[in-house]
Order: sequence, then structure tokens, then C-alpha cells
Amino acid sequence: MTDGSPTLPAQNPDLPTNPPDRPAQSDGAQSDGTQSDGTQSDGTQSDGGLAALALEQIDQGVILVDAALTVRIVSGPLYELFGRPRGFMPGATYPQLVRHLAWAGEYGPGNPEELADRQIASACRAEPPLFEHRRPDGRVLEVRTRLLPDGGFVRTYTDVTERKRAEEGLAAQRHLLRLTLENAGQGIVLLDRDLRYIAWNAGALDILGLSEETMRAGPTLPEVVRHQLSSGLVAMPAGAPDFGDDLDAKTAYLMSRLGRPAGEFVYARPQGDGRFIEVRVVPLPDGGQVRSFIDITDRVVADEAVRQSREILTGVIDAIPALIDVKDRDGSVRLTNRYYRETYGPAGPPAGPAAQRAAAFDRLVADCGQGLPFHEDRAPDGSGTLRDWLTTKMPLTGDDGEVTHIVTVSLDITARKRAEAELRDAQASLIQAEKLSSLAQLVAGVAHEVNTPIGVTLTAISHLGEQVARIRALYDENRIRRSDFHEFLDLSWETTRMILTNVERATGLIQSFKQVAADQASGERRPFDLAAYVDEVLLSLRPRLRGTAVSVELDIPPGLVVDGYPGAFAQVLSNLVINALVHAFDEGGTGRIRLSAREEPPGWIEMRYADDGKGIPPDIRPRVFEPFFTTRRGLGASGLGLSICANIMAGTMRGSIVLESGREDGGEKGARFLLRFPVG
Repeated sequence: MTDGSPTLPAQNPDLPTNPPDRPAQSDGAQSDGTQSDGTQSDGTQSDGGLAALALEQIDQGVILVDAALTVRIVSGPLYELFGRPRGFMPGATYPQLVRHLAWAGEYGPGNPEELADRQIASACRAEPPLFEHRRPDGRVLEVRTRLLPDGGFVRTYTDVTERKRAEEGLAAQRHLLRLTLENAGQGIVLLDRDLRYIAWNAGALDILGLSEETMRAGPTLPEVVRHQLSSGLVAMPAGAPDFGDDLDAKTAYLMSRLGRPAGEFVYARPQGDGRFIEVRVVPLPDGGQVRSFIDITDRVVADEAVRQSREILTGVIDAIPALIDVKDRDGSVRLTNRYYRETYGPAGPPAGPAAQRAAAFDRLVADCGQGLPFHEDRAPDGSGTLRDWLTTKMPLTGDDGEVTHIVTVSLDITARKRAEAELRDAQASLIQAEKLSSLAQLVAGVAHEVNTPIGVTLTAISHLGEQVARIRALYDENRIRRSDFHEFLDLSWETTRMILTNVERATGLIQSFKQVAADQASGERRPFDLAAYVDEVLLSLRPRLRGTAVSVELDIPPGLVVDGYPGAFAQVLSNLVINALVHAFDEGGTGRIRLSAREEPPGWIEMRYADDGKGIPPDIRPRVFEPFFTTRRGLGASGLGLSICANIMAGTMRGSIVLESGREDGGEKGARFLLRFPVG
């Protein structure tokens, strides 16, 4: 009654709603001799009545059409399938029935007459003999047409809606399964209880090295394993017996190990094409298996790269002569280097204040997420010997920014600290020697200076003694004259004045020597007038200056009192002047040294030293304060003068000394130093 095309409602024409009137028998009999209830006139069932009764008992709808296309039989279920009341017929012929259904929208959109003609022609030829028709209400009817020998046909209609729904659901599930398998990103196969391949995806074919045609033949797992061994796609695992070229023995060996595992089993194997495959075997309750194949080549390569990188990293950190350890947030050590293990041994750092301090620093880094800069610390090694360490701590963070690990790097600076202590001792000894040398020079200079007034005083006293003896002799001989006595008085006065002057001069020199010497020897702190003290220092340096044509000018206001260490300051000033005499001026050459000082800013003394000597070449200016650096080592220079100045100014004087830039183009030459130190 339909070709299965989609349907939409259509306009219904005026068609007869009941079959045409037939000549009625007075006794209620049909024209063929049967009663309306299907019985013979004698009360028995006719063959047609039995057939009609049988048709009413089955679920299929049936319609019988004769050669003249007259509808002979319509079973009751057919009315129900098409939603029509029993006995309803729009006409006696099959075309009338089809046209009625076409106008009712049974065959879908389009011209109802054309749709009806196609349906009538298809039924009369029984083409196709079997098809499905989807009704407008969504139900699916399976239509089967059989031609009758004397013309006409019979059609049966079976409601297969539920079956179609089940089939469509199963097809959808199969399609979804196929899509899932094909897009799983791994090869998947399904084996039955005999280990025969019954389902697979394209990824599995690629990894197994098999074609679609081969798999459709239903090979077994042992057959596939043998094929892979023979083609070199799979090799025997390490440690397997040597079976030579016996493929059957190799296959049996692999099947005994990997064929039927008791539970879920995962193993990895190298492929002959260079890939690495991870195989997962999942046994099924019915004895079958699901096997999945994942290409883990990238992961294996990455793991190997990580392993090599870890080995390189381990080799690098093991070669570093420093303690390196990595801890997690809980303080558990996760990684150490060789130097760490050699220093502390298997027990790790000994417990104590140093370990507690390190743990506190670790918690600080973990909590704040900031590294700890290099700092010096003292802690015992594995034997309990105290060592000096230069330590830093750095955090390692995860993707979320949280600290996951703390890296600690500690450099052993014990030898350096010992060398620094020895160097400080040596420098202190050299400074002391330099002070003693300066003091010796001061003594020699003062002795030379004092020698002159003492000599003059001795000469004057000797001459006065001679004159006293002469006057006494004249007096004893009573030959003294008034003029002799007057001459003696004048000579005595002049001589006495000369003696007094030279004695006072010697006393001043000795006092200055005593003060400067005491300051340099004791290093005590006391207030001193800067201008007066500079004069005293220069007075002690006069013997060195007298042998040169170098003059010293002062521009220091009186009354500038400094509460500090005059001995240390005298050492700085002496070294600056002597350094200039050695390096800045040629022997016999003239020159000028200028010293000026001001209190600026308040509370700070800014003192400038300047000379007009040779100056300091640019290439050695950065090194002038380095210990033992000198350009005249062969001429007796030690290279400690300016280094001692820098140490004293930074340490004792709590100030600084810097070498100012020269300005050769401005007509100025020589060296200039700027000294800054607090007033008190």
C-alpha cells in the first residue's frame, strides 16, 4: 500500500466512505452462497470464511486484490495498522483505496494522483516484492507483495516499528563503538574465546602490520604472532632462549608467557620499525580478550632524554665542589651531589644549632617563595669539624606557583676564611711595621732637627763658660775694668737668649715627636684640632721634605676639632705625602702639595689632597688601593701605602677615601684624593 516514502498531511477530496451497494439476498446470503458471518447456507463454514477467520487471528494486515484490481479481502489488523475503522472502504477497487490514502497524506508530500499511480503500478508488478513503509505517525510497516497465478496480488503488512527501533539503536551503538575505536588514539582488537580476531580498528592494523583483508579472514592470535616474528616486526624479548629459526618454538614461547594472562596485564615491546608499543591485555569473562596497543615511542624517547639529562645533571652537580641538596617542603632530602655525600656521609648533617638554623631558612623560603641570598655560616661536617660555608637557597615552584622544593648550594670557604685571617694578621703586621718604620723615620727626622738647636746651645754654653773663666781671672788678679764687666754682661745676655731660644725649639720638636709618636703607637681616641695636628705631622715629615723642592700648602681653618684617632689620621696623611714624594715628583724636581679641609655637610669632614706631580695613569687607577700593588717595587716600594690608607679610613676613621678623576685638559695635573670622615 506504500513505497516507504516520507509522508505529510494532504487535502482529502470527497470520496465515498462505504463500499458500493451490492444486491442483497433476502436470506442474508452473499452472492457466492455464504452468509455475512462466513457460514454456508446450510450452517457450515465455507473455505473463504475459514480463511477470513484465520486472517483475523494473526497480527499481520492482509489485502487481496484480484486481476480486475477489485479488493477481495481486507483483514481486520490492516484497518488498525492504517488507523481506519473496521469495514471502512472508500471504494471497491484497489485504486480507489490507494487514492484515498494518497489524499490523506499516507505517501507524503506531492501530487496525490501521481503518488497513487506509482503505488498502484508498484503493487501490480510486485516491485519491489519487499520494502518498508514509514507511516505519518512514525510507525514502520514491512510490506511484502506476491502476485497471484490468475492475476492480482496479495499484500501483507507487518508492524516492525519496535524491531526497527532496536535495529537502529543497535546500529547507532555499533556506529558509536566504531567511531570510538577509530578515534581512541590507540589500536584496539577484540578476540573471542578461541583467541580469534573478531573486531579491530585501523590503529591496530597499523601496529600489527596486517591488512583489512587478512583480518577479515579471522586469524588467531598465535597466527598473528607468528607472522610478526617472521616479518621482523616483533623480536624475542631479552632473556628468552635461543630458538634459532624455529618460528613455531618462538611462537609457543611468547604464547605461553603472553597469550592468556590470568588478569589484566601490561607490557612494552620494541617494534622492528623502531617504535615502542605498550600492550594492555584485559581478559573477558567468556574467555575472550580485549587488547589495546599504544605507541609510546615519543614517551620512551622523552624518558630516555630525561634519563640522559638526569645523568648529565647528576654528573655536573657531582663535579661541582660545593654542597648541593634538594629538599621538598617537608624537609625530606630528595637529591644530593657527591660532595654533599662525601662531606656528611650517609647520616647527613649532624643535629645541632646549625641544622636547626638551616631548617628555619628552608621554611622561610618555602613560605615566602623567595630565595635566600648568599650568606656566611659556620656548621660542622660529618666528622664534627667546624667549617665556614657561603650558602644560598632557591625555591622551585610548580605550575600553580607554589613552592615544591628548596635547592641549597653551599661553598666551603674555610680555607678562604683562614687565608683572610692570615692576611689580616699579615696586614696588621705590615701596618705595624709600616708604623714602626714611620716612627723610625720620625725619630731620625726629629733627631736631625733637634741636633741643630742642641748644637747651638752647646756652642753658646761653651762660649759663655769661656767668658766666665776670663772675667773670673781678671777679677782674681784685680785687673777687671768696668768696660770688661759691661762687655761680659752683654755677651752673657746674648748667649743666654740664644740658649733659651734653641732649648725652646728643641723642646717643641720633642713635644711634637712625643705626641705624634704616642698617637701612632697607642691608637687611642681623643679630640684634636685638625689644623694644629696637621702642622705637627708635617713637622715630623720636615726631614723628608727638606731634601726635596716640594712645598706643602695648608688651607684648614683653625678650631676644627675632631673627636677621633689622631694616630690613624697621621698614618694616612704621612702615607699620602710620602707616596707623592716617591711617585709623583722626580728627584730634584719642584712641586706642590695642597691640603684643604672643610666641615661639609655638618658633622662630616671633607678633606682634599692635591699635588701637581706626574699623576696616575688611567690603566692603573682602579688598582691603586690594592694591597702590594706598586709600580716601583724594585726601588723599595712595598705597595701598602694607599692600601693602608683605605683600610684606616674605612675601618678606624669610619669614613672613606677615593681617587678623584684628573682633568689634564684643564691645565690641572697630578693626583687628587678626597677623604671623608665624621667629626665625632
